Amino acid sequence: MQFRLLVLAVGTFVINTGSYLVAGVLPAIAAHVGVPVTTAGQLVTVHALTYAISAPVLSTVVGKWERRKLLWLSLGLFVVGNIATALAPDFGTLTAARVVGALGASLFTPTAVVIAADLVSLDRRGRAVSVVLAGLTLATVIGVPLGVLLEGSLGYQALFWMIAGLGVLASTALLALPPVPAPPAMRVRERVSVLRNKAVGWVLVVSMLASLADFAAYTYASPMLSALTGAGAGTLGVLLFVYGVAGAMGNAVVGRITDRFGSSVGIVGSLLLLTAGLAFLPLAGGSLVATGALLVLWGLGGWGIMPAVQHRLISLTPTGAAVVIAFNSSALYLGMGLGGITGGAVAAQWGWWALGPASAVVAVLALGLFWRMPTTPAAEPVAIPEQATATEHEAVPA
Repeated sequence: MQFRLLVLAVGTFVINTGSYLVAGVLPAIAAHVGVPVTTAGQLVTVHALTYAISAPVLSTVVGKWERRKLLWLSLGLFVVGNIATALAPDFGTLTAARVVGALGASLFTPTAVVIAADLVSLDRRGRAVSVVLAGLTLATVIGVPLGVLLEGSLGYQALFWMIAGLGVLASTALLALPPVPAPPAMRVRERVSVLRNKAVGWVLVVSMLASLADFAAYTYASPMLSALTGAGAGTLGVLLFVYGVAGAMGNAVVGRITDRFGSSVGIVGSLLLLTAGLAFLPLAGGSLVATGALLVLWGLGGWGIMPAVQHRLISLTPTGAAVVIAFNSSALYLGMGLGGITGGAVAAQWGWWALGPASAVVAVLALGLFWRMPTTPAAEPVAIPEQATATEHEAVPA
């Protein structure tokens, strides 16, 4: 079982490295295609918004597919998108390439998360989700910082060729998974019906705002941190590595905290850390140590909230887990896309120093909304009937 979770985590790592790497090498991309950095940042927005829209749509269109074939389709589109990114000669072609890659990425993570949740017992669900999402956080620990370090010597095009190659390897690794039957078919009306649960809608808005707060700053992390600290490419790689390590720790720790104390503790604690890490960035005074400490808080909160939110959503709708996780992926990437727009506007209007505090304001808004969230008897994992959970993917092998 642990090996199967690891295979899913590897695929998630590859998918998200390809998704986030653009933010790390944004200045190089902007210089190559001849646009301002804030314009190049909209590549993140296009990718994210495509993901947000396509996740629920594609999950409906291919809902009857065996799950492993669905993961192969996802990685195939992803590989094509990254090859096109490496070959793109101008901003328009590059934008189209990111759309193709996003279509593939939107299918992978929601499917992997739901499979992981079904592979384990109810009391280990938070940790199982954390294992898969660890691939996502490791993309920020290893993928993006390493890309920043290698871009100067290899060029950003070579990096996306490498990502495409990793996508092929991840596809091969899926052979280790047994066939995973699709869940019972659901009509579009049935899928949308999960949003009638006010608590679900509330959590999705909180998730979207948390993502917006995180990515308004992270999309422009390289130019922002360079402006605040004067760091060069090597130091920037180290700073992004610190952020990524903190994110991985937050994902793992909050997953366990959620299993033990409930998702409310994980969500509130993560938002408080995210707010503190972002709000005080301009006050670090250019100190690399102080900036690194704030990046730790930022990473812990920004990535720690993910397993808590997904655990909360599955708890609220145990028989519609696949659907609600797809909606949450849309919410996350909608926040990411809006973050790219918001961050670019803030930087253009007030400068790079304002990105952290402006993002912190959004995190505070998310915290306030969660505090006023309507309650429901099924809001915590202890209240979920085990029989209800089994009906979603009862044929998934354990």
